[in-house]
Amino acid sequence: MRTHRRRGFTLAELLVAMGVIGILAYGTSMIYFSVLNIYNRQIWRFPPYDAATAAVQRVSNELRGAMLIEDHGPNYIVFLLPLQDANHENILTLGEDGYYLSPGDRVAFYLSDETGALDAEGHCLWKAVKHPGETSFTPRIKIADNIHPELNPVDPATGQPRPLFKYWPDEVRLWGVEVWMTSTAVVHGQARTQTAHSEAYLRNK
Repeated sequence: MRTHRRRGFTLAELLVAMGVIGILAYGTSMIYFSVLNIYNRQIWRFPPYDAATAAVQRVSNELRGAMLIEDHGPNYIVFLLPLQDANHENILTLGEDGYYLSPGDRVAFYLSDETGALDAEGHCLWKAVKHPGETSFTPRIKIADNIHPELNPVDPATGQPRPLFKYWPDEVRLWGVEVWMTSTAVVHGQARTQTAHSEAYLRNK
């Protein structure tokens, strides 16, 4: 009676198998690192890393509701909001020439230190509010940390970094406010900067 012995793998078969495993391992590692790079790029777009974008969106949204820019400088801006009722609707007052918006809160966005003091210097963006009848601004909320105007893109007209706020009080720019902010953060051990830009046009002008 003839017996059959179980044949083992040949050297060629082992080499082919190792090659296939190597190709699969390489493909898997490439997919892993691609997904990791996408994740790292996406996570940089969200707070607390991308403080610049979050701050620009916050400031621009509030500026669009303003009725008047009262004061501004490279690192601060003060504007007047219309008075609103409980339903957040603008209150109109009847005057000799018709209806007009009633003045409400005054809002200031400015750079300061961790205390939010109006006369301090730092890299924290603060919002301060002065309600009707009040004589001074009260810091309300810290909008962002690590805002560095010195890292903003250079303005070709001046050769200097663009200011945080630039007001255009003319008909060509429709009373727009240009906002530039650059933030810094450490993401997975790497120091990074992120710049955000927006133009906000006063709806209640």
